[in-house]
Amino acid sequence: MSEANGSQNGLTRRSFLKASGAAVGALGLAGTAMLTADEWLAPAQAHADEQERTGYTFHYRHCQCNCHLKCTVRDGRMALVEPNDWPDKRNETICLKGISEIQHVYSVDRLQVPLKRVGERGSGEFVEITWDEALDTVAQGIQKVWSDYGKQAIAYMPSVDTLSVNLGRILGAQEKPHRGIDIGLGNGFSPAIAESGGQGAASNEMKDWKNAKTILNVGCNVLETCMVTAPYFFEALEAGAEIITIDPNYCTTAAKSSRWIPIEPGTDAALYLGMMSLILENEWYDEAYLRENTSMPFLVDEADGSLLRDHPAESPKETGADNPFMVWDAVSDSMQPYDADGVDPKLDASIEIDGKTYSTVFRKFKKQHEAYPIEWAAEKTGVSEEVLREITEKYACNGPSILSFGFGGADKFSNADVSGHAAVVLATLVGTFGSEDGAGAGAYVNAYQKVFGAGKLPNWPLPEECKAASAPKESVDIRDDKSGIRMLYFQDGAIQQCSANMNETAKWIDTLDFVVAQEIYHTPSVDYADIVLPTCSHFELDQEIGSLRALRGHALLQQKVLDPLFESRTDFWIETEIAKRLGYGDAIPESYEELVRYQLDNAKDEAVKGITLEELIESNGVVALNDQPEIARSYVGQKYATASGKIDLYYENLVNYGQALPAWEDPCEAYAGNPLRDEYPLQFFQRRTKYHIHCNMVDSTWIQQFFKPSVEMNPVDAESRGLASGDIVEVVNDRGSFSCECVITNAIRPGTVAVVEGIWDKYLESGAIQSVTNDTAIDRGPALPKGRVIPFNDTLVEVKKA
Repeated sequence: MSEANGSQNGLTRRSFLKASGAAVGALGLAGTAMLTADEWLAPAQAHADEQERTGYTFHYRHCQCNCHLKCTVRDGRMALVEPNDWPDKRNETICLKGISEIQHVYSVDRLQVPLKRVGERGSGEFVEITWDEALDTVAQGIQKVWSDYGKQAIAYMPSVDTLSVNLGRILGAQEKPHRGIDIGLGNGFSPAIAESGGQGAASNEMKDWKNAKTILNVGCNVLETCMVTAPYFFEALEAGAEIITIDPNYCTTAAKSSRWIPIEPGTDAALYLGMMSLILENEWYDEAYLRENTSMPFLVDEADGSLLRDHPAESPKETGADNPFMVWDAVSDSMQPYDADGVDPKLDASIEIDGKTYSTVFRKFKKQHEAYPIEWAAEKTGVSEEVLREITEKYACNGPSILSFGFGGADKFSNADVSGHAAVVLATLVGTFGSEDGAGAGAYVNAYQKVFGAGKLPNWPLPEECKAASAPKESVDIRDDKSGIRMLYFQDGAIQQCSANMNETAKWIDTLDFVVAQEIYHTPSVDYADIVLPTCSHFELDQEIGSLRALRGHALLQQKVLDPLFESRTDFWIETEIAKRLGYGDAIPESYEELVRYQLDNAKDEAVKGITLEELIESNGVVALNDQPEIARSYVGQKYATASGKIDLYYENLVNYGQALPAWEDPCEAYAGNPLRDEYPLQFFQRRTKYHIHCNMVDSTWIQQFFKPSVEMNPVDAESRGLASGDIVEVVNDRGSFSCECVITNAIRPGTVAVVEGIWDKYLESGAIQSVTNDTAIDRGPALPKGRVIPFNDTLVEVKKA
């Protein structure tokens, strides 16, 4: 097959490379360097005619922001990035990451040509190859894995920012298999409101914070991780809401909140359990809400912990409607189906029938909480009893109340699902789901792209055999034998971002048959690939029309800002070429335009219906979705996607793990009293930052003027080790080590050390951040909706001068 013949301002890439005299030879440690972006982007000659135009595109959604941008292109190069015009003016946003794309798209770390590995995996030794050779090799590798092991042996690991459309289904791969990141709290929170689980997206969007009186913001540095929500945060403060940020460290959001309460890392569940004990003790719970909208009145067989149903289930999937849960009816004083007409279920009851004892979920819940008095919670969390009593009364009695959590802290401990489960029970006790303005719970930073203001777009129809495979439930780690993975196809630094204990991960990768990287930049993950496919940024297209999104209450269209740089290709082009080689060339859209028209013409979501591509182009890529509420909320009708249609707080599948109701569990490594602390006394965590989006933007030289990789630690810990700001230190445990500069700050809690997540190895003095992180797989991982969580922050280390 022939290569695409893209051009840059009338000059073909081949003719440019020839004219520039650039070396086209071996790349990597053993060869010559690639043609640099600085050389390619030499300043325009003074006599050049100025040509200026405007292009429109969307930016990353990994930070949940989905900014749509207006870009000025001058002399063929991007010269200015601004917020695009939105019908809802509050969405006209941009941050330093978007602005810095003027330089970042031309980064010296751009992958410019297809590469083939010639050294050991991880060595970074590659040679340049043609696109035909790269794509033929990828297709052959895929077909061999299909033949030898089956399609499910491929793990496809894209990020939310990939613009691939059908690739995962064409590969028939395990798409985003049990990789354990950003799922911990959702594993415990979401099953109560959606049987299939989720990431814990909030019950309303952050615009609603202004209607709340009390907001508990637990472990969520929203002002850095989701910067476009900052106006809603400050609107809430101005409206009189008290925002109480509970976080181990004095983050930016803590500094701007009404109040900051430090907490021992990994004890969020203890905080919630202690608060619930106070609510029960003082009867601050909403009894009517619990009886009408939750599973709290359902009867449980005390002998085996099973929920009592109308009849023995014929299949595990027999739903509450087909086989209703049973309650004790106060009217007839008898056992009745929960959904029978006229039933008035008792909330707190225990009965004996034919020698068997049945208790309501609420009765069991109350009994279990006798183990979690306020004194216990204060000892576990490091928050005083007085403060716990104060914030609990405010949360329970000074509503509307909101409970907000994030993914950077408690989410990355082994007990994260317990924290999530405890959070949803706490929120439900005071009736905050779907009840009134300013009441809700969940991950508000996740609301934009998961639930609110999003119109669903239809998938392009593919042949029946083109569908993603499910990751084996008995597998709790992509690296274990039960995962069945023999090939890895990843994008956007997924290996570095999603893998703890990198030394063990590297050993696993070395056993795989084939590894493909589809990347814009030379992230550390690229070094493990056999074939590297250089892809375009969101600013580059080989067509005038690109991808379509429907988020934040608007339809957003990607349009061309720049031609593809160097030898890079769009995700769509790569996907198309692979599909052709796998025999599906006729089954996929011929262009982005055909795909977008199909999505708009066949949209069943009323929010999208009637919007046309012409309207999007005329509006420079931003059109408001239909009939969007001023503030988007879910569950206002008290309808939930659960077996009962109610909030199901009792997790029957976790009975054998002792977690049918949230029960305290220490972190697996970073807990008080762990003998390992004698050698590694400091808890290590990776925090998020306004400068990066996970491992994206780390290489931006403009941002590097303001941010430098460092280990942050408290003066108390630094003094005892003879360390000062500016020292090069080594962070070490029995898994590995890395070295970089040390910064001493009171913003970090004593006994902990912090590093910004996603830092590339090349910007450290030595080692890799993920070489020290904990990869323990908890036993109940297979029973959780999204599999086990990787406890990145559940890690102990020592820090010493390098």
